[in-house]
Amino acid sequence: MLLLCCILVVPGTVTAQQLVFSANDLDTVQLTEKKEWGKVQITARSDKNVTIESMDVPREAPDGELFNNRIKLNGGGSLEYRAILFTVEQKGELVVYCNSSSKTDARTLVLVDAKTGNVITQFSAEPDTGSKACLVKAILPDPGTYALYSKSGGINIYQIMVK
Repeated sequence: MLLLCCILVVPGTVTAQQLVFSANDLDTVQLTEKKEWGKVQITARSDKNVTIESMDVPREAPDGELFNNRIKLNGGGSLEYRAILFTVEQKGELVVYCNSSSKTDARTLVLVDAKTGNVITQFSAEPDTGSKACLVKAILPDPGTYALYSKSGGINIYQIMVK
């Protein structure tokens, strides 16, 4: 018996993901120094720590993604502390699932070119309702290393994805 299989590939319809970094895949920990996971690193210091923790109530994003863990930036950051750095091989679309750690105030999440420190864009991390995650997007203009950090105040990151 002969079985034939045919796969039809239509250009432009399949989006490969360059990077997916989810807090759901991380162990709970209090970071007081830089830690790396492949193409991603979180910068922290003893006086500017970052917390990875599980949540009692999951957060659901508008696209249906569900998060049980979060990366708490614990305050304003820079390239040296309270930042998530990631490297991409080509330009692409960045998708960040996040919330302000405040229940009432949005906070500013900054995307910078890690090599030059130049700001690419800023996002509004919406207040934490206790059950919803916001989703923000930007275009990464070139291959390279980028960083995300809070301009001021705590922000919780659930997942970073580059398509």
